[in-house]
Amino acid sequence: MPTVIVCGSVNWDTTCFVDHLPSPGEEVVCNSVSEVSGGTGANTAVAASRILGPGQVALLGALGRDRIAKMQVSILQSEGILTEAIVRLRHHGSGHAYIFVDRTGQNVIASDLGANAALSTRHVSLSRLEPLLNECRCVVLTDPPLPVAKAILRAAAATHVPVLWDPGVIAQQGWDALAPLTSNVDSLILNETEARQLFNAEEPEEILRGLDLRGAPPCMVLKRGPRGSVLLQCATGTIIRIPPLPMDKLRLSVMSTVGCGDVFLGAYAAGLVRGLERSEALASASAAAGLNATSPETRGGPTRSALEEIMHKAAQLGFGTTTWDGALP
Repeated sequence: MPTVIVCGSVNWDTTCFVDHLPSPGEEVVCNSVSEVSGGTGANTAVAASRILGPGQVALLGALGRDRIAKMQVSILQSEGILTEAIVRLRHHGSGHAYIFVDRTGQNVIASDLGANAALSTRHVSLSRLEPLLNECRCVVLTDPPLPVAKAILRAAAATHVPVLWDPGVIAQQGWDALAPLTSNVDSLILNETEARQLFNAEEPEEILRGLDLRGAPPCMVLKRGPRGSVLLQCATGTIIRIPPLPMDKLRLSVMSTVGCGDVFLGAYAAGLVRGLERSEALASASAAAGLNATSPETRGGPTRSALEEIMHKAAQLGFGTTTWDGALP
């Protein structure tokens, strides 16, 4: 049985590498094009599986009944993912993402959600979830539809399984839509865009000052890319800053940032399941995301041995030292 369950999107990614991202009305020439398996849920599951090992991660998601779905399942199984919880839906094509990546590794993404948007509460009934939750030690939600997220949060709370929730596109619905659910969330994971959508702020001090702590999750994690990450302990108002992997000092170059947030999330979940302290798990997640950025692959996350090796090298350069800002007045 899995120790981690990931619920989120499964996409086929078409990635175009360009000199610069197009401005409105501008046509750019692709230097190269890749076609790979992707989706935030699938990418997160693969990242966690590479660290935890085969058979430890189950993916709950939706695909169509098409050629892409067969390829997706085969690729996920080759990564050691348990795929029995993936549903195959009639009358829906498998999801597809279209990505542009420039020379600095920055990207823009447009997604055709396809079957991902048709995942519903009937696919996450208690009878379906209970067997998965028996041995589970962490549930990760990336971007399932909000009713699906609600159902999984209720089931996880009933079995006392901690949930990491990266709301993704759901953040566009605003804090009023998410707030009633976050008391059942262990960690709410946000990038800077999502933080602005929910709180009209992206700095941790501003977020905590404007947050009603009575219904807040125990923790929020702000993903800040090249600036590392920030852990907000909502109950105490404590802010802990986790540095990014020191890429230049390690002589590592950024090739693409696509999928780095997914790898970060999967590595964070894997670290918690392995028993790491929260700040240690986030440092491990920063290192995994940094390594992912050195590859043009969306799923360039490391194995556990590769992650431990780069963590050891980086520690000699001071990486892993967190900064505590203390509680807000």
